[in-house]
Amino acid sequence: MNRIDKVLRKLSELYEFNRKLKRYRLKDVPNPSLKKDAAKNRRAS
Repeated sequence: MNRIDKVLRKLSELYEFNRKLKRYRLKDVPNPSLKKDAAKNRRAS
């Protein structure tokens, strides 16, 4: 395998990895300040 083939293979692997990484999403963590506001509103009622 010559050098350009190795480079192209690595680029292809990086491209595939990047596609998988974009599909993966972390769970959205709720904003804690919103929870506090909701708790205050419940107590006020």
